[in-house]
Parts: sequence; structure tokens; C-alpha cells
Amino acid sequence: MSTGADTEEINVLHVDDEPTMNDVTATYLERTDDDLAVSTATNVVEALDRLERGDIDCVISDYDMPVTNGIEFLEIVREQYADLPFILFTGKGSEEVASEAIAAGVTDYMQKGTGTDQYEVLANRVRNVVERYRARQQFWEALSWYRRLVEQDLTGVFIIQDDEFVYVNERLADVFGCEQSDLVGESPLALAGNEAAEATLRTFVETDPEDHGTFECEFTGERADGVKIDVEVHGGSIKYKDEPGCIGILWGRDDGT
Repeated sequence: MSTGADTEEINVLHVDDEPTMNDVTATYLERTDDDLAVSTATNVVEALDRLERGDIDCVISDYDMPVTNGIEFLEIVREQYADLPFILFTGKGSEEVASEAIAAGVTDYMQKGTGTDQYEVLANRVRNVVERYRARQQFWEALSWYRRLVEQDLTGVFIIQDDEFVYVNERLADVFGCEQSDLVGESPLALAGNEAAEATLRTFVETDPEDHGTFECEFTGERADGVKIDVEVHGGSIKYKDEPGCIGILWGRDDGT
């Protein structure tokens, strides 16, 4: 039975030099979550050939493998697939391995255990990292449609970190009748035009940026001159200066437009 609401198939590549471990992992993952389709590889060359097809959503790799270990494999993958979810699933559990994996850009790290319950945990981790990855991909694809508008300064753009604006473009400041410097460092709550809008923005602000995925909302804003405007926002989670944050596109119009 599927463990999530999203029924879209998730293609997983499991890499382990032991064929028996490959078969066991594939069997239990697919049994745990109907949406997982697991293919296997017993070496890095075979795995890279499989990745070239372009339909893999997540890689699960062992650490101890001949010729090329899991960290070295991860580094190769990151050169070609910078954001592809990669889970190191290894019996070699140590702080040193975990630290190397994080430095190399691993998405998640899980130590192998005993019993079949570990595969339920692994399946959940696969689903979580893939859903976040797909949400980011969808956001950036959507964002490309608006790139021309942004470049021409026809729509407002903002970045939020630590519950405050760290960047707004000139167009967004114009929408609210103020200067860019007036908004940078301010909370998004400063844009609210009534209590309902404040409640909407407070929910947004209090959500961990990494949990946003993609988002959209509408609220009543207030310009610096007191005029109320209808505001629409679309955005998603990003890494900005190596820290989690949110980027968004904003449109605003008053009742007279």
C-alpha cells in the first residue's frame, strides 16, 4: 500500500555491490510503498549508465564498495546531477563517514540495521526527499515563465530569511509605495492591510522555510499611503547564501485598476 497521497511513481536506483542486498532492499521498498519502482546496480559504472536515462528520482547507495566507495560515487553524481536526491544507506556508521557525506552534498544518511522495519523508514525518507526535490523543480520551472517579467521589472520579487525581507526588487517596493530600503529588514507582516491578511502572513512566517516547498496565497495589503491593494504571491523554498529561505513573486493591484 502506498504511504503517501501522491500516487506518482518514484523511480529509485539502489547501488550495492552485493546482489542479494540489492534484491532484498528493492523487494522491501516496493512492498512498503507501491509508488516506489526500484532498479539496482552492483557497481558505479553500471549505476552511472542507469542515471543517464534521466528518469531516476532518487539514488540509494551503500558505502563499502570495491574500487569506488559511496562517498566517491556521491561526488561523481554531484558533478552531473547537482540536486538529485542521494541517500547513503550504509552499515559503516561513523561520524567521519557522516561528515564526509554531508560535505559531499548527500541528501540524507541512514545507517543499516536489522529487521525489516528499517525499510519502512528508508521508504519514508525516499518519499520525503523526492517530494521536496519535485516541489523545488516545479517552482523553478514555474519561475522561468516569469523570468522575462522579472528582468523587465514588471513584477515584485522578494527573498525572506529569519522572518524578514533580505531582498526586495524595485518593483515590489513600488507596489507598496515605498523604497526598497524601507522593506529590507522588515517582517512580511508589515505588508498586511487587515487582521485576516496578518493571520495569513503570520502562518507563512512561522513555517520553517524548508517545509514550505512551493506556496501561493492571496491577501489584502496596504501601501505606505494607506491604500488597500489585492496581493497575490507565488514562491518556494531556496538556499540563499547557504542558509534556508523563501523566494517569491508578488503582484498587487488596487480597486481602481
